[in-house]
Amino acid sequence: MNNPSAFPLTESTHVDGEHYAHPGMTLRDYFAAHVAAQMMSMCQSREGYWSDVNVAHSAYKLADAMLKAREVVSDE
Repeated sequence: MNNPSAFPLTESTHVDGEHYAHPGMTLRDYFAAHVAAQMMSMCQSREGYWSDVNVAHSAYKLADAMLKAREVVSDE
């Protein structure tokens, strides 16, 4: 499964003058974070419906499905 960086590669100069590249979060993490945030906002009205662990697992399952769908669409 293709899991690219969610944001373009950025470079910065450290105080020691060296250049460093920062790849940022992966697209999978980006998708999962958004899914988890939405799930948690839905849970506020139904306290105890999902545990934090269940939300995290479900968010990454959906993120994986989104990455697979993204590959299929790009192949069309």
